Amino acid sequence: MDTNVHNPFRQVLGEMPPPRLVGDRTALVVVDMQYFDAHPDWGEGLTARRLGVAAAFTDLFAQVEATIPYIQSLLAVCREKGLEVIHLRVAEVTDDSRDVGWKQVVRGLVVPKNSKEAELLEEVAPAGDEIVISKSSSGAFPTTNIDRILRNLGIETLIFTGTATGGCVESTVCDALDLGYDVIVVSDANVCSTPRSHRVALERMAARGAHVRSTAEMRDALGALARVDREAKSGVRRAEQYILSLAPTKSWERSPYELIFGPAIGVPLSAERGALIIVDAQRLTCDPDVGLGRMARERAAVSVTAEEFSASQGGGTSHAAAALEPYYARVRRALATIRRLADAARAAGMLVVHVRTAARTPDGRDLSRRLRARGVLPVRGSRETEIMPEVAPAPEDVVVDKPGGGVCTGTGLDELLRNAGIETVIMTGMSFDGAVEQSIRSLTDRSYGLILVPEACAAYDERLQEGFWKMGTGIINVIAAEEMVKRIASLRAPAAAERG
Repeated sequence: MDTNVHNPFRQVLGEMPPPRLVGDRTALVVVDMQYFDAHPDWGEGLTARRLGVAAAFTDLFAQVEATIPYIQSLLAVCREKGLEVIHLRVAEVTDDSRDVGWKQVVRGLVVPKNSKEAELLEEVAPAGDEIVISKSSSGAFPTTNIDRILRNLGIETLIFTGTATGGCVESTVCDALDLGYDVIVVSDANVCSTPRSHRVALERMAARGAHVRSTAEMRDALGALARVDREAKSGVRRAEQYILSLAPTKSWERSPYELIFGPAIGVPLSAERGALIIVDAQRLTCDPDVGLGRMARERAAVSVTAEEFSASQGGGTSHAAAALEPYYARVRRALATIRRLADAARAAGMLVVHVRTAARTPDGRDLSRRLRARGVLPVRGSRETEIMPEVAPAPEDVVVDKPGGGVCTGTGLDELLRNAGIETVIMTGMSFDGAVEQSIRSLTDRSYGLILVPEACAAYDERLQEGFWKMGTGIINVIAAEEMVKRIASLRAPAAAERG
């Protein structure tokens, strides 16, 4: 690649492994081939003409015109093979673009959803039900649900075409690489402000780990793939098959949804693809003398510690103390169970992740407003954020800080699990504010299979504790602690080379 850019790290780091090219796991992404930035009479072209600088853009639009046949060629082979095709466009979700981002508005990159500028060029317009994603940013990942769509589709490899190579294409490519996708940038099916900028952008992306290929190379590679069975991928068909597999019944215990949703499916578990998650097993939530327990006494909700209550058999204490002691009793039982699970998981070579509520700032201003408004301010390094000694992290464990309740929001846990190749998580932990339940929803919404071990969890109410045993549905399995320990112990520890 002749870029006139010297990158000494290319020799040091070597080349990336070849990209995975499997038909039903590969998608072609066409970036911003729309009237706003790819046609001389609209959007940026019109702005240039109004400012009297249209001549400076003549070469750019000539490049766009020359690039269109290459994109059409790739569209044809992908459609023939049944590969997913995804069109990105700059477009807000409102008619007056009031939802536009600051970065976009100060540069005049404002595209109302129903404007001509938001339309894709006819030459590369979507066919059939190809996915069109509107974004109000350079890269697609910050302001859209493209990552969720790709994961639901099972996509591993993205092939990029469009405009501009050093702008929206590069922004999206870099995020895709960080999120674990294999990336191919088609050199002659992308265009930038100048040929030089195009070449330099290709070099930057190659340095990050993207593969740069020509249209001819990609046509040959894609042409060799087997045609994708799109009907087999149909979510409608798969759901219908599942529904028809259910045994009809006319009774239910908890909810009429049981009649139509059926039992949970068995989720797979392996040492390589499984992770044990421990939520809020810290002094804030588990130690009656620290954190919430201390706050209760200071606010006169509890007159003595939980230990004093147990020793006195309830004498002289308040009704609130009697309500707290069962919670702390459940906590102690849960911690003992978590320790057994963690020991088994480490022996099997499974990833163990502790997720604790902890602020990264000294004054706790990065915590959720919900916590701050209630005076819950556990700051990293404080006693409240200490993991309980019964389940103290081992050197190989991971500790993640969260600003609120669930384990996914504001933590980076999803990216960590993805990069580690995790498919199924074992959920344990404390739920003084519904953190376990919220985390279950968040993780399964992100398509992780989940195994809940009720004896390794502690809810603030006995009815909620009992409810853990009734949460098995969909991709949530509920398994008793003894069985779970045995199941983990039976797993083969992965070799170092396999983990890498």
